[in-house]
Amino acid sequence: MKPALRVGFQVWGQFVTWPDLMRIGTAIDELGFDELWSNDHFLPLVAGPGDSPPEVPGPVFDGWSILFGWAAATSRARIGCLVSGAAYRNPALLVKMATALDHASSGRAALGLGAGWFEPEHRAFGWTFPPLGRRIDRFAEAASICRGLLDVEAVTFEGRWFSVAGLRNDPPPVQPHLPLLVGGSGERRTLRIVAETADAWSADGDAVDSFARRSAILDEHCRAVGRDPSAIERTVGLPPPLIRSNRAEAVDALALILGRHATDPSAARHAAQASPFADSVETVAALLRGYRDAGASAVMFDLPAPYDVLTLEALAGPVRAAVDAA
Repeated sequence: MKPALRVGFQVWGQFVTWPDLMRIGTAIDELGFDELWSNDHFLPLVAGPGDSPPEVPGPVFDGWSILFGWAAATSRARIGCLVSGAAYRNPALLVKMATALDHASSGRAALGLGAGWFEPEHRAFGWTFPPLGRRIDRFAEAASICRGLLDVEAVTFEGRWFSVAGLRNDPPPVQPHLPLLVGGSGERRTLRIVAETADAWSADGDAVDSFARRSAILDEHCRAVGRDPSAIERTVGLPPPLIRSNRAEAVDALALILGRHATDPSAARHAAQASPFADSVETVAALLRGYRDAGASAVMFDLPAPYDVLTLEALAGPVRAAVDAA
């Protein structure tokens, strides 16, 4: 028997009401999904004609605040933020927040961490946005501090970006080992940080063959630092799903949803067409089996509002049954 694939969502906190966020979190949990993640953004990520999202005004809820709401409204799914940018919060504070979430959720929290990439929100909130190499330097320091505190060590660290002095994470999490999940797929430095510090890795929406190749590179980094590659969980963040009887109907339905998050209808349709998970039950199940067979233990779909109940029911029912049966 192949291991079951955990399925869940990264629920977008933009262009949505608080009651709807709480309802979708409850529905995901009650339908039996395994993963419930917020995203850590403060300005809308809106599809446009260029290679990167343009700056647009719009409502966005803080991802960590959403998590504490879900902690009270759910009972089974793992919850976390996919992922928190290293510039947004002091890493020691982030560990305290994750620990409080673990207590609030009776031991279901995970701590997601990444380098941060969306320049407009860094600029708007006054966070520094150095070149990529220096952002990775900052991220590496944050990951090292998080790892030490989650290991219940007294951490003293003096870096270029962060410092702590004799700090302990007290009280500790409810879980014996609250997982640190690192997001990103940079093959030379990010995957090395995963190997050195993380309990889980979240790949950036890679196709199956790309995910498998990067997973093998992560294995090499693990061996180089003296770590068992099997100690690191492999997960994948995936684009929005929309399930209908055929590809054309699914793309049409997803384009309507993404119209709330796009600069114009053509951008929404382009974004919908870019998701291979806008398709039938059979196609989506086959794609998910590919990730499972390549070594992924969990997938987290992007989930923008308004939420499509038919898709959630299909994923919880016939899609999951088809994946598990093969």
